[in-house]
Amino acid sequence: MSQLDILVVEDEFLVAADIEESLLGLGYNVQATVASGQAAIEEVERKLPDLILMDIILKGDMTGIEAANIIGQKHDVPVIFLTANADVSTIEKAKISLPYGYIIKPYSEKDLQTNIEIARYKFENDIQSKMESDQFNKFFKSSSKIKNQLILEGEEGLEKINLPNVYYVEQNGDHSMVHLRDEKVAVVGSLDEVEKRFPENTFVRVSEDFLINLDKVFIAKYPELIMADKMTVIMVEDEYRDLLEAMLSK
Repeated sequence: MSQLDILVVEDEFLVAADIEESLLGLGYNVQATVASGQAAIEEVERKLPDLILMDIILKGDMTGIEAANIIGQKHDVPVIFLTANADVSTIEKAKISLPYGYIIKPYSEKDLQTNIEIARYKFENDIQSKMESDQFNKFFKSSSKIKNQLILEGEEGLEKINLPNVYYVEQNGDHSMVHLRDEKVAVVGSLDEVEKRFPENTFVRVSEDFLINLDKVFIAKYPELIMADKMTVIMVEDEYRDLLEAMLSK
């Protein structure tokens, strides 16, 4: 598994610094450290982390529980709560946001690592279950309207794909290849299967082998498309041309 990007939400400077040091020592990457619920929401909108360590009691009008609930409405990301309060009332409130862990302060690095690894394992299994469910396609189509990320099954585990960074998807044998600006990600499934996961208002099929991001088209000189930045030339097959022209003209 690739190095996890973890967002730390903690308003006590020394505690936040200690958490960050522990995470780095354990081999994780700290995406950012923020001190309020609103800042956490804004950071998630900027870049979806792999996991969030969220203090429950934060300065300001928003608690960590409230921030986690707001984030969970739009994004699939595991949250582990950090708190010095182990009372029943606090735990009951925290349960509502369905956290993937609950760590009582003070805690050891071993506690931190164990909770993170269990949370990530459970989260991946939850996503796998959604993918295998008959309701997954319905879920994905409705959620894709408000999300900028997809979670796809890659050859080496789950892959987080930022939609604005996708240029095109290509059939690659029995699998599909998602082409980003500086990398390619191999995902499980034929292009016909993978296409269903992408929002129809932005991604359109142009041939049996290619699905393209309309926002990345630089020049359309049929039957050729030139994709911006990468300057890749993709051929448009006749049966797909009318739909593509209609989508580009919107």
